[in-house]
Amino acid sequence: MNDYSWCIQYDWEECIRSIGNQVWISVKQRNQPSIHGYLQCKSLKINSIPVIQGTNGFEVDSVTSHAIQIKHSNYEPVTLLSPYRIFKDVHNKSVTSLDVISSQCVSASDSVLKSWSSLGHEKENEVTMIGHYGDIYCCRWFPSVKVVLSCGADFIIKIWSSDTGECARTLVGHTKTVTDLAIVDKGQNIISVSKDGTSKLWHIGSGKVIDDLIKLSPTTYINCCSVNSINNINLGERNIPTSNLEIGTQDKCLLIGCENGILKLIGVFARKTLVSNNLEYPVNACHLNTNSQVFVGCNDGRVVWLDEQLVIKHYIFDTNSPVRCLCLFKELVVCGHSDGSCVLRSITGKKAYLTGSNLDPIYNVCTDTRFLYTACRDGAIRKYLPELLPN
Repeated sequence: MNDYSWCIQYDWEECIRSIGNQVWISVKQRNQPSIHGYLQCKSLKINSIPVIQGTNGFEVDSVTSHAIQIKHSNYEPVTLLSPYRIFKDVHNKSVTSLDVISSQCVSASDSVLKSWSSLGHEKENEVTMIGHYGDIYCCRWFPSVKVVLSCGADFIIKIWSSDTGECARTLVGHTKTVTDLAIVDKGQNIISVSKDGTSKLWHIGSGKVIDDLIKLSPTTYINCCSVNSINNINLGERNIPTSNLEIGTQDKCLLIGCENGILKLIGVFARKTLVSNNLEYPVNACHLNTNSQVFVGCNDGRVVWLDEQLVIKHYIFDTNSPVRCLCLFKELVVCGHSDGSCVLRSITGKKAYLTGSNLDPIYNVCTDTRFLYTACRDGAIRKYLPELLPN
């Protein structure tokens, strides 16, 4: 049985290390009432590790720096990880998007973008980028980590210098909110998806639309996309002339997820829809890896693993809280939910939680391969070190 979720007081790491303090803890099987209890610090060991006693069937297996492993008489043990560092002063409103490469961060709040370092964050070293009219839905680093890509509710895509904060180019072509972006290889081409039902392939140098990769009904909102190099499936034959503006798309496959539950795999170079599936619930987040494995987070809370034919191979349905964002970390699928939970799940049933949000939705989660980062409605960006999780 893995259809249950855990929740702990957001500041447990600070509270639990003082004698007499207690924090609340709960576990809930989906569609069933929660079981509530408390964890109280009874004493401190010589190394300042707290000795903790639980109530109502809750027990602590271990507690280390930033991590606590808890079990309940009716449920398997779970590990909860507190933030390694919290950045509260980058933005003062909800953080809607975030991307990190080698500790260099770009984040969005309302219509404002900022680039900064998570190693030695200093306000005076931030670079601010202003130019969107409305919420920014997605921001991405180019591979050079010198250029930023962004899109949002104003129907446009912008390209920025992260050194100066200046907008180098504005891409116009969508007729509704641009919801997600993907960068092809080194970034000479990019792909966008929108609530106008289209996915467009762009040439960055000219700012032109090369082609519509797919054109669905204008009432079909495309919520998310992911692109990757795929070698183990037939990506289709191209029946249209080639263009010297199109670079590095021959082996690329595009995954899109829609508000109506539709998933599609598209051969980018051939402009062919390879396979489709309807999950019946809105697809809010998706990822395609190089092995043609597909990972999806849905609005009903479920997380789904699919193969290259978009056949469901496995799913976890442990909460009804919508998945807002998703990334991969090693063999784990990391999902941020509307209820403030951020969960690391594996196909084997292994599970851990990134804590710190006080029930505020997690809008974005990403990794720089060592750390995990979350962007939250409370305006904070949290940085986690998964290697602190017990094996």
